[in-house]
Amino acid sequence: MITPSDYETLITDALSNFDNASPRTIQSTQGLLGPSDIGFCRQKAVLTTRQVPATDNPPMWAANVGTAIHAYVEEALQATFPNWLMGSKDRIKVMATLPSGAVITGHPDIVIPYANTVLDIKTVNGFEWTKRTGPNQSHLYQRHLYAMGCIAMGLFDDTKPIYVGNVYFDRSGKIPKPLVYVEEYDPALTTEIDSWVQDVIYAVQNNEDSSRDVAAAVCEKICSHFTACRGSLGTHDEPNRIEGEYLTSAVDMYVDGHSLAAQGGRMKEEAVSILYGVNGTTDTHQIRWVTVNPVEKEPYLRIDVRKIHTAIDSSE
Repeated sequence: MITPSDYETLITDALSNFDNASPRTIQSTQGLLGPSDIGFCRQKAVLTTRQVPATDNPPMWAANVGTAIHAYVEEALQATFPNWLMGSKDRIKVMATLPSGAVITGHPDIVIPYANTVLDIKTVNGFEWTKRTGPNQSHLYQRHLYAMGCIAMGLFDDTKPIYVGNVYFDRSGKIPKPLVYVEEYDPALTTEIDSWVQDVIYAVQNNEDSSRDVAAAVCEKICSHFTACRGSLGTHDEPNRIEGEYLTSAVDMYVDGHSLAAQGGRMKEEAVSILYGVNGTTDTHQIRWVTVNPVEKEPYLRIDVRKIHTAIDSSE
């Protein structure tokens, strides 16, 4: 008999089994690299190609939520734009052949043939990092490979400009509008991607390691091959000095955010001193002072500033 305490385990196991049976997971266990693997970590790509079994079980919920958002967004967009081709619905399979002969196969998220455009959906937790750094290398490579595949399939007119882009959605649900980057396709990026892939192929063929492109502290949280990759390296692999653009940029963003928060606090304090006792409205906001009666403390006044929401006139 199932007891209430059993449901957490049953549901968690069901989600895990479903994820393990997904085409993306099966492709990885078969040693096949997809566009999303390119540009992330060369050593992870080497281990995937060698079909090294996963040694770790990092949380996958963020990725699972992203998959669900993908499906919802594609269905919603196709209802409005029936001429757009959607990965989860139309199952377009494209193949990008690199100059070295390596072939990367994948399913693009959004293809708009009449606009010569391919868009790749990404889900992130907030936009501040993405706004600051733009699409990362993996995202740039992935959308480029999809465009190459669309050209090869004849979906795009290569005599006209071709566009590649990323559509970012906030999976926390706090930001309702997507963040979109669209740029003209740059054929020169093909050589850079091919060089990255050749590094992986060389390492696989010569039974060597390739570059570990992700800091250990980061990959420990996200990579299913962390122990296989770094378990024998020990702590000497990571110097005390923080290096690499990814981590140093994150430190810079934290410092900037801390400074802005301090500045924001000072701005609010000065504004409060000017507005003390003022009640009323501007074109955009309502200002009022309210009395707060905390338990076992003296009542005090607090400013309340709210945005004015203009009602929609249904008679028009």
